[in-house]
Amino acid sequence: MDIGRENLAIAEELYRKYCDDPDSVGPQWLAYFRSLESDGAANAGRLSSDPGADRSVELSGAVRELVQAYRRFGHLAADLDPLGLRLPDRSALELRLYGLQQADLERKFERALYGLERATLAQILQKLERTYSARIGVEYEHIRSNEERLWLAERMEVTENSQALPLAVRLRLYEKLFQAEHFEKFLAMKFVGKKRFSLEGAESLIPALDACIEDAGAHDVEGLVIGMAHRGRLNVLVNILEKPAGVIFAEFKESYNPDQIDYADVKYHLGYSFTRTTLAGKEVHLSLAFNPSHLEAVDPVVLGSVRARQTFLGDLERSRIVPLMIHGDASFIGQGVVAECLNLWRLPGYSVGGTIHLVVNNQIGFTTAPSDSRSTEYCTDLARGFQIPVFHVNGDDPEAVYRAVTLACEFRHRFHRDVIIDLFCYRRLGHNENDEPAFTQPLMYDQIRQRPTTVQIYRSKLAGDDDVAAEDLEFIENGSRSGLEASFQRAQDKGVRMQVDTMGGRWAEFATEPLDSEPQTRLLAEQMERSVRALVQLPPGFQPHPKIARLLETRAAMSRGESPIDWGFAELLAFGSILENGYAIRLAGQDARRGTFSHRHATLVDIHSGQQYTPLQHISAHQGAFEVLNSPLSEYACLGFEYGYSLADPRTLVLWEAQFGDFVNGAQIMLDQFIASSEVKWRRMSGIVLLLPHGYEGQGPEHSSARPERLLQMCSRENMQVCNCTTPAQYFHLLRRQMLRRHRKPLILLSPKSLLRLPAASSTLQDLALGVFREVLHDRPMVGRGSLRRLIFCSGKVYYDLLSERQRLGVDDVALVRLEQLYPYPYDEMTEALRAHSPTREYMWLQEEPLNQGAWFFIRDRLSAQLPAGAELLAVARDANPSPAAGLHKIHELELAAILKRAFAPATAGQAGRHE
Repeated sequence: MDIGRENLAIAEELYRKYCDDPDSVGPQWLAYFRSLESDGAANAGRLSSDPGADRSVELSGAVRELVQAYRRFGHLAADLDPLGLRLPDRSALELRLYGLQQADLERKFERALYGLERATLAQILQKLERTYSARIGVEYEHIRSNEERLWLAERMEVTENSQALPLAVRLRLYEKLFQAEHFEKFLAMKFVGKKRFSLEGAESLIPALDACIEDAGAHDVEGLVIGMAHRGRLNVLVNILEKPAGVIFAEFKESYNPDQIDYADVKYHLGYSFTRTTLAGKEVHLSLAFNPSHLEAVDPVVLGSVRARQTFLGDLERSRIVPLMIHGDASFIGQGVVAECLNLWRLPGYSVGGTIHLVVNNQIGFTTAPSDSRSTEYCTDLARGFQIPVFHVNGDDPEAVYRAVTLACEFRHRFHRDVIIDLFCYRRLGHNENDEPAFTQPLMYDQIRQRPTTVQIYRSKLAGDDDVAAEDLEFIENGSRSGLEASFQRAQDKGVRMQVDTMGGRWAEFATEPLDSEPQTRLLAEQMERSVRALVQLPPGFQPHPKIARLLETRAAMSRGESPIDWGFAELLAFGSILENGYAIRLAGQDARRGTFSHRHATLVDIHSGQQYTPLQHISAHQGAFEVLNSPLSEYACLGFEYGYSLADPRTLVLWEAQFGDFVNGAQIMLDQFIASSEVKWRRMSGIVLLLPHGYEGQGPEHSSARPERLLQMCSRENMQVCNCTTPAQYFHLLRRQMLRRHRKPLILLSPKSLLRLPAASSTLQDLALGVFREVLHDRPMVGRGSLRRLIFCSGKVYYDLLSERQRLGVDDVALVRLEQLYPYPYDEMTEALRAHSPTREYMWLQEEPLNQGAWFFIRDRLSAQLPAGAELLAVARDANPSPAAGLHKIHELELAAILKRAFAPATAGQAGRHE
């Protein structure tokens, strides 16, 4: 229950009634007061036998409410902002609000706080101030769990968030802080005017991360996967992940080996992995994810990578691999993907046991002040709705930073919950080193220029500590200076070049380039038998929906060759055979278990008990793991999560299914910045599969097109595969090919909707047992003529429209060729199709999408170049349109009829379809 300040008087009166008669206040207040008494402060405010004991009941409630006010609002009064731009707010902590006066300061109370048995109100206030309103301000009273709240209260109040730190810890803090500052100064001196997105003003990030790693080792964490944007990234790479500084210098000089690095990316986007040994001798593997400039886009990628690592380690407690995310203040509140990711924290298929979030709060976003970029007090307020504790801390106080970080990490490791450390700092330079921040923030930057650095402030503080010797500080400083200079000279002398190595670990068995030969994808009889048995036999007593029971009978008939095989069954057989090969499968998407079109039913539900049963988890004792998940209603974060999973585990077939293919545009950043370009930018391979339902059935603009034109525009240098299968067998072999190859490329599949149950779009057992995936399918009517009148090329569902129309018209001089794989464009197979249908008088590309969309502009030049000399490639499509499809079914039917009419017209003059 959240009691506002305006209701304190009412609450106090109710508490008096509660003390006299607990049942007089109603069940909600009764539960609330009892929860307060369970927090160890049940006796808070109990007076001693001093004079004036007649006020004991009144003051008992008053002191307790004051303690609760500090726990709830103390962070507002904390000294968090190094620049003093954010003024502390003490309005909720005034004694008069709680019926207390200056005269009460010397009254003594018992057990008002943890760690304080008997003290005056003045002493209680002093402890409250040190705990909740000094350099650390903690938001945790919004957490519903009593256990978690009381654990935090006890930890903080006993130590007052100001426990003395050992000398070794303080010297380590200074060392990491000095390394951070000196590294930035060194780069500024050696590479004048070059962008580096400096960490200056937020140097405390480096000792904060160092503390996270040391704490991870103490909790037997084996690895941290880190995600962060560009600011401070070079500093983190060198001073946390120990990437050789010489390689960073080579990146500034763009000294690269063209045999190893081609297109690459800017230096402050690159990732790195390193196994670091902590001071206590524990090894912790650190992985900094590659990421683009799109802020926070890497967040779900990191989470997916962590989940995959936890899975193949068997880390069910999710304690051995931990995600650590570094955010900016403006991006944390501004980017919706942050909220999408926070929503994943306790979902069964997505939980990673808690993420450590570290917000580098520069109090500005490029040139935008907080007052213009958020509607909340803190940039982290979004997290309150997810029951996440927030530790605000003054970045100019490294010791406070250390205390906040270690407390937050301990909370994460104990409760497996997200935590947020909000590091209040500033940006000493502009958005980049060539930017002038005083154009828009003159007052802020006047103050920043006059302010000593965090290193200078902490050095002065340490110089006043009796146990710190000046020579210890000088030793740290000299070591940092000489180490960087030596690295720079070695890089100069040895001609160090840029390095990118991403094919180690679980990727070592895979090739970076496709092999000449394709794997055999036919289904062995014993694989079929075991998969079918699992798919059609249910546990004793399990009663599915009657329609599902009939579906299982139909699938059993399919397995015996008594009925044609449909898409749903072909898919499940492909999955079963892949699992039998020892690979794992993870399929996730909105309604993926049943399938948006009720075609899959990978997980069945007992109609009486609600028990769920997933048949493909019960094929054999040696099969791979099968996981099928209904995802939250998110494209951006969920696709990013699956992509991250695929990066970490190439031996798992990772599939993400859109509810409708059109909805993938909500995850366009993941396609553009990661899936399509990660190989050329970062040499990162992925075998992720995107299932994007596509096809024009008159369902409107958002339920027709997966936007193949956008997908194909991103295709180059065989970076990924774009396919549009027209038979279940083709789909079956394509999935198997995806896993049996010795290299990994993303596969984007324009999956069907109406074809899922179209009788003509079915396959036989022989197609599965003996066939292979064919990138081009073509036919030729038995006409007995010397030549064809027309050869129509198409892709996807429209083939069946053409086939039906050809049969209706009785046309026997038009042949159809299907491109099952649009990219990589199958030159050889298309040449074979042209040769098989030669001579032909007319060549036509036909698509169901508008002319300005679909595959036409991708196909046009490629196919035209293959045609016989002098031949023209005609196009038939819907007229160009800014909307992908008509919203009215009647218009859809008219458009389809017009396309089909042009397809079989006696002669075609020019290009069909209007551009404008």
